[in-house]
Amino acid sequence: MNVIGIAFAMVGAVFAALAAQMQHRAVHATKGGDESTLGLRALGRLVRQPSWLVGLLVMTLGGTLHAVGLGLAPVAVVQPVGVIAVGASAVFGARAGGPGLGRRGWLAVGAIAAGVAGFVGFAGSNAESTDVTGEAALRASEFVVIGVIGFCLLAMALKGRARGLAFATAGAIGYGLVSVLTRAVLQQFQYGGPATFLVAALIGIGFALLVGAVLVQQAYANASPSTVVAGVTVVDPIVAVAIGVGLLGEVGAVSGGVAVAGVLCAVVAVGGVLALPRQAPPSQEAAPEPRPLVGTTAG
Repeated sequence: MNVIGIAFAMVGAVFAALAAQMQHRAVHATKGGDESTLGLRALGRLVRQPSWLVGLLVMTLGGTLHAVGLGLAPVAVVQPVGVIAVGASAVFGARAGGPGLGRRGWLAVGAIAAGVAGFVGFAGSNAESTDVTGEAALRASEFVVIGVIGFCLLAMALKGRARGLAFATAGAIGYGLVSVLTRAVLQQFQYGGPATFLVAALIGIGFALLVGAVLVQQAYANASPSTVVAGVTVVDPIVAVAIGVGLLGEVGAVSGGVAVAGVLCAVVAVGGVLALPRQAPPSQEAAPEPRPLVGTTAG
């Protein structure tokens, strides 16, 4: 089952990379040339772009395949596979006329993969399943709201690629809450519980997905798809594990060596994101429709 789960996650990661390219180009075709933040009007135009909607469909398919992979194999095995999206995004971008990653970029991708795999592996090897109570879900939501607001404020104070990374981090923090609330919903269906908690969790999932998606679009306006995908790929599992460890008590007594190793793996993964080559986003005039991207994947 592990091999099948990994295969589903790999295909899902490729779809996620393709969706990132489509939505990135749609963002730059919609926003003004000097704009670094998408306003409400720009977001309204964006969601009417056929290329962006196709990207949303592809992203949903990729997320579904990743979820199937999580259902067939452990999180510690499946979650690091998502880093394939970083390399796939660079390949799609290069074949569509953009710059490739180069040797330095691929070394950075390797660092991201090793860091995420190590971090999730150390956490997974010491984790025990716990129930997500209403109190724990509320505390996790508060933690996420503070993190999202903090990185949004940081993004507004930065420019260029740094702003894109900050927005991507904020979006990934929002996505990190989705896994916790999804598990709460599944537990409700399996074991039963208050209907109010179930409804609140479902509303929280929808809101977190919406906020995360909007922030990722803001990230696309300032950074390359590879950088945004890398930021989300690294931060999302770190946030999910942090919530599990710090708020849900999924990890009991952990030795100092294991804790240090986990932190070092996280630092390596973040360092890989920061080491990715700077890739200027395409101008509004140069942003083509995503058809060449789809065509290149077939051949």
